[in-house]
Amino acid sequence: MKQSIVLLLFVFTLLSAVACGGAAPGGATSGGGTPDNGTNLQTSQDSTGSQMAATETLPATEISEVAPDPDTTQSVTGECEDFFRFCVTATLSGAVETSATAGMGGQVDNCEAWVAAGDPRILDIPMMQNAGEDLITVALARIAEYTGPGVYELQAVVTEGIPDSFPTIAAAGRTFSNGEGSTAVVTINPDGSGTVEATGLVEVASIQVSSPDPDARVDFNMQWTCREN
Repeated sequence: MKQSIVLLLFVFTLLSAVACGGAAPGGATSGGGTPDNGTNLQTSQDSTGSQMAATETLPATEISEVAPDPDTTQSVTGECEDFFRFCVTATLSGAVETSATAGMGGQVDNCEAWVAAGDPRILDIPMMQNAGEDLITVALARIAEYTGPGVYELQAVVTEGIPDSFPTIAAAGRTFSNGEGSTAVVTINPDGSGTVEATGLVEVASIQVSSPDPDARVDFNMQWTCREN
């Protein structure tokens, strides 16, 4: 009888201990905590591993160059593209030695009508923009009192009327224009073609060069054809 009572007390004590916080089967914790049998840790590791794998396999982004706009100007080797109104070749010698050929558009409906004889008017000379390896740019030059095909010596200073505009040329990071001793002669042909011959153009200040070389000089030659297209 005593052994039966002792056995019952032992079972009762064991059951009380489990109910008050003993470990539950399957690795559960007391106090209603979330069971942790390694599932959470494995899930975290799997998630991190997936993210790392995704990062390692992302392809590199290739940045392509922006194609130049052919509507303004286009440097070419040899002949110019047919859709340009003018085909212009410019050559510098002296402080800068370079040459380039490029197509250039223009507000010209007809080549012969553009240069036809008539009352005095302003005739703008074809330009060039960022042509060749040295990025030759020829700013707008003009004949102030054009009357028809012929030869015109540009005059930067006049006592009456409007002065002509000498060509301003930027090339290889330097800029040249009219200065003391500079000359410029423009020849206009009846078909709209022409030439500019300038000598002794001086270096002037620019964004790239704040203190130009006072002794730097270039001679400039430009020729163009006007095409009906």
